[in-house]
Amino acid sequence: MLTILLASATAFSGEAHAQANTPASAPASSPVSIPASLSASASASSSATSTEELQSVEVKAIRDPAIMPYKVAYELMSKVRAASKDKVQILIRITSAKSHAPVPGLNIYLDGKNTHQQLDISATGFINVPLDQAAYADGAEFVTNQKKGSMEVNILLLPKLPQDVFKYADISESIEAAQLAIKELVPWYLRLFMPSVSGIGICYAEQNQTVLVKGSEEQHLPANSDATDPLKNKVHCARFAAKDAAKEKGNLIMPATGWQAIYM
Repeated sequence: MLTILLASATAFSGEAHAQANTPASAPASSPVSIPASLSASASASSSATSTEELQSVEVKAIRDPAIMPYKVAYELMSKVRAASKDKVQILIRITSAKSHAPVPGLNIYLDGKNTHQQLDISATGFINVPLDQAAYADGAEFVTNQKKGSMEVNILLLPKLPQDVFKYADISESIEAAQLAIKELVPWYLRLFMPSVSGIGICYAEQNQTVLVKGSEEQHLPANSDATDPLKNKVHCARFAAKDAAKEKGNLIMPATGWQAIYM
């Protein structure tokens, strides 16, 4: 599997992933990861994060340099959406810098002169970052109730695929979308050091799964390539290569329930 991490803060670490029903992550072989300091330049050296403490309406909150400024997050998400024609999803996960696990009791707010909005955080640390034009214009920043330097942020790219049945054409378009998104976000001299996106894995937590493909004939492709998901759980994937998807765009892919998708 392949994970493409696009981190924009100097304390970032991460990986990019593909997804269908739930987020998944990079291959056991060679995940694509972009160091935070490098991808910050890709999203437009737009921000030196202030390390001052802020008083939020709701909490005494801290602006942590481990979390990118909202301006950068907004522009990054907007660029990915535009470059990929909304065929690539971007997820942001915050974990403890020490344990790499979700942070207990974490609160994150968008805070500005006219913006005081608490963000939803899943039990596994994924935050729901809105594309809020008003908050962007207000110069809002992310603030938290945690100590500076106690967190790290992973930014994950995931493909958007239909939920139940899809075509090889969807695989091909998703791969092209990821390549365009990376080209838009990452300078050419950094792309030289990244594995290319050449396929998508349809993955399961359980072993001995197969993926049904219907074309001129019916096939059951084994999910026998091992990888890990964004939570570092082992998954087993059937790999669909870009070159094959481009040739057989009309073939139908009918995965069993419980699948995840990743770039490979």
